[in-house]
Amino acid sequence: MFELISDIKPMYVMDLPQLPDEKEALDNWTVMIKKLKIFLETTFNRVIEDKDVEKEIKETNIKNKLMNKIFDFAALTPTPVSWLELYDLTYLGQASTTQDMLGILNDCVVKLEKRVADGVYHGEKDSPRVLVTGCPVGGDATKVFKIIEEAGGVVVVLDSCTGMKAYNSVIAENTSDPYAALSRRYLDLPCSCMTPNNRRLTELDKMIERFRPDVVIDVVLHACHSYNVESHKIKEHITGKHKMPFLKIETDYSQSDVEQIRTRVEALLETVPKK
Repeated sequence: MFELISDIKPMYVMDLPQLPDEKEALDNWTVMIKKLKIFLETTFNRVIEDKDVEKEIKETNIKNKLMNKIFDFAALTPTPVSWLELYDLTYLGQASTTQDMLGILNDCVVKLEKRVADGVYHGEKDSPRVLVTGCPVGGDATKVFKIIEEAGGVVVVLDSCTGMKAYNSVIAENTSDPYAALSRRYLDLPCSCMTPNNRRLTELDKMIERFRPDVVIDVVLHACHSYNVESHKIKEHITGKHKMPFLKIETDYSQSDVEQIRTRVEALLETVPKK
């Protein structure tokens, strides 16, 4: 089905390996990225030098480190940053260059430092801290974040597919092959399309240690079958290893289930002991 759009726009299909820990996965994905390079050079009639790729790797690492500096504020108790601010920054950072983001990110750090100094925080001092994991949550699906906030919680971690996880690590610099470095970083992302994807569990462990949430909510969008299936493993890990309350929410982009979700979120937050 992918080729249907090729009559409208130039298109290149990449075959993503789903066994990321196998040596062949790294080799094959590196080849795919290099083939994409050739496609882009041909399509746009320009040459992509390895030094330019290396430069972008280093600049992306600068952006990721700044993003993590902002994420550190979410780890504070109480937190001075809202879910909407984290959401906007993580979404903007996906398509923006480091140069586009530098001014914005530095300004955010200054503003957040002032909030901390002035004692300004989001929510209440004893608000339950929530880690949201699962599918990409955007557009009308942000209803889940809004409901959590309206129910008295504060979202301190966006571990959803399009949230913080893309910024949590850096790409290896000054390697013999920058394309292999890119390949390794992509394969290290704990996407549910990977198997056995134990990396998602270890990354969740790091998030829990860093941000100290009180509960975990796993948001699964209808038809995102890999996240739906994986939710069972996430629940066992959260309730078994971390002994934390866990809630799975299956939803879509409509507003028809808002009150049902609200009831379930309120019940979940009521299980958190008063601080």
